[in-house]
Amino acid sequence: MKKRSDKSGKGQTAITFISGSAGELDWVLPILDFLLNKGFNIKIIFLTRHARKSVEKNRMLNDYICQENRKVEVIFCGGYLFERIERFGYLSYRLFLKLKLGKMPIINKIYSLYEKVFESLFMRRLPLDILHFQKEKYLFISEFPSLRRPRDIWIKRTFNRSIFLYCPHSPHIYAEELDQKYPEPDFIDFNKKSFLLLGHPGDYFIVNDGRELAAPDLEKVFTGHPKYSNSWLHNLQKIAKSFRSASSTREKINILVISRGFGSYLDEESHSNLVETTIKVIHNQIPNYNLLVKKHPREINSHWNDIVDDYSSVKIVNDHILNIATRVDFVISFWSSGVMDCFSLGVPVIEYFDPNKHPKQQVPKGDAYTTIYRKLGVVISANNEEELGGAISGLVSANYKMPSDGPHSFFSELITRSNQWDKTIEKILLSHNLMN
Repeated sequence: MKKRSDKSGKGQTAITFISGSAGELDWVLPILDFLLNKGFNIKIIFLTRHARKSVEKNRMLNDYICQENRKVEVIFCGGYLFERIERFGYLSYRLFLKLKLGKMPIINKIYSLYEKVFESLFMRRLPLDILHFQKEKYLFISEFPSLRRPRDIWIKRTFNRSIFLYCPHSPHIYAEELDQKYPEPDFIDFNKKSFLLLGHPGDYFIVNDGRELAAPDLEKVFTGHPKYSNSWLHNLQKIAKSFRSASSTREKINILVISRGFGSYLDEESHSNLVETTIKVIHNQIPNYNLLVKKHPREINSHWNDIVDDYSSVKIVNDHILNIATRVDFVISFWSSGVMDCFSLGVPVIEYFDPNKHPKQQVPKGDAYTTIYRKLGVVISANNEEELGGAISGLVSANYKMPSDGPHSFFSELITRSNQWDKTIEKILLSHNLMN
């Protein structure tokens, strides 16, 4: 028989669903660490093969969840058939809602029976030690797009005493107008059972779909991003500062490239051109260097793999960006939220990307486009090969120190919020007697 939790909170269980990539686990990792220190048992459930492989390729994340003597259980529920069934169930569910078929009694009854089949198939994949105690009060954590999936309804229906946290799948900044004042509720109802955690009210202003994300029983809470809190970064910041202060005594300069593969945002030719010109410019500017390449979690087919054997100084690395950034002198990014990780450690970043040539999800600026990270003031911009050369030359002249201009006040506010996230999580837990 399962022991019921005592007043200290020991024995409580948090269940995290990971379905997309390592970015989801990366965002919630400080929260999971906080819960572990409060005596929680952690169950991490991977719903797709890709998500598990993505985490396995990230040394810091994988080492953390697989470390012995931690109350962390890693569970894989994916598989080709399971993933296809869930995908089909999701598409049919969205179609049912879009066509408003629920207003037709006969169709609604047929769909309800049809949905029950998908619900049963999904629930059968969950571990029995969770299902057998569905009347317990668990803490469920998943990315906020899961609010649009039928599995969220099934889980809430089955575990109706539990509490639910919905998180971003990356620390991306969705807000575009950084100087705008965004409304924020004066009161947080911690007695609700579902909480949407976002970095900033400006992000909700953009992602709000008017449906699932606007539901009145979903409390909106703006916590910043836990991974940028001083408590999480303190030791890494010290290591990074110590490494970079010794750049003049080292034979080689270490450079990190945060890459992006071709696909939704870059065509294959543009991706290959970014790779080739990056190596070319670095080779011309810096005689002795190590080039560490961090590929995007979804960057499987990459030009880096085609050329890495031709350059002894180029190495593809699978560690977490925060860990890699502690041992580099500067960073080149092909447009990635990882630039904020590096900036938070005091490492200068050049963003080598042309938002006018690739405007998808970029920020309008007059008749042109810019990137959110340039508006935040956390990167040095370079749209082309010539500008990349100038940016690297400037960093070499400045002994790889960050420009003196500080970030936008929006970013400073985001960091302030990030330093308070644990107090918010604690209030949620206390309100539902999940900790003393």
